[in-house]
Amino acid sequence: MKTALLKSIVFGLFFINLLAGGCSSRSVNIIAADDICKKSIEVHLVGVNRYEKDTWETMSMTDYWTPPENQLRKSAKAYTHVITFGQGPCEIVLDKKDPICSIWKSRKAEYLLILADLRGIFSDLPGNADARRLSLPAVNSDDWGKLTKTINIRIEGGNIVPLTIPKENSFF
Repeated sequence: MKTALLKSIVFGLFFINLLAGGCSSRSVNIIAADDICKKSIEVHLVGVNRYEKDTWETMSMTDYWTPPENQLRKSAKAYTHVITFGQGPCEIVLDKKDPICSIWKSRKAEYLLILADLRGIFSDLPGNADARRLSLPAVNSDDWGKLTKTINIRIEGGNIVPLTIPKENSFF
């Protein structure tokens, strides 16, 4: 009797966790390479849905980062998580309990865009071809697989590198 009750409780908790959404049971770990960690570099994590994806993947990253503030950047402040390197830790964890997760959930975000204001000369290219932009499945996406608890991303001097890769053939 106790075993059956315990199994029911465990199953119930597991089911509730599946329905949670937002950042689900995953965290996002942004790691700055040594040269980036020492500079004042801003990184934006933006949760977007399928209808916004094309706009975000085709916008000029140069325009996005060049003052005065880009209109799309300005309008996305409510659903953008901003990280600034240069005066603190070289590794920032966006925990699943962060308030931005609830915002992404309410916006039905299906993609996580990582945008970095890297120094240097870059060509404005669409999607992941621009070294300053990385588009990944949303944190709560099944594309990460059930065993993935942390999505690791490294910001380097010349690009953004996903260290955790979505399941094969699920996203790209």
